[in-house]
Amino acid sequence: MRTQIKNIALVFVTTISLFSCTPDEEVIKTASPKNVAPIDGKSFTADEALQPITFRWTPVVPKPQQPVIYRLKVWQLMQGQNGTQAMRSNPPIVTKDVDNITETTVSGIYTGPCKPPYLCDFVWSVQAIAVDGTTIGENDGTSTITQFNF
Repeated sequence: MRTQIKNIALVFVTTISLFSCTPDEEVIKTASPKNVAPIDGKSFTADEALQPITFRWTPVVPKPQQPVIYRLKVWQLMQGQNGTQAMRSNPPIVTKDVDNITETTVSGIYTGPCKPPYLCDFVWSVQAIAVDGTTIGENDGTSTITQFNF
């Protein structure tokens, strides 16, 4: 006796699971800008000191949806101060905001022979700020300080 098998269909069932992946705010950290130029310890010649100085930094990462304001500040050191002390005690000699770009030039930093108590040593940093005024990134959105001199 012969059995005939007709119309056999094989059905494979595949299960697909979709997951929503929304990382916690704490997991994604935004890196603050990092100073690029002038590099730490850069010495400018007298001729270079009289020209506009270009400051460059890295952007915040990851790039925020909203525009970023980068606030550049430059401080002049006084005798007996290090960079951190100058930033805490002295008013900045330059404060400049730039929108969504990671460089700017500044003229007139060097105003002539440095006489005590002022040194020809300067420090700079940049801070990333959102349009609403909140800071963006770690360390209050501020880069580390970089020193240069004339």
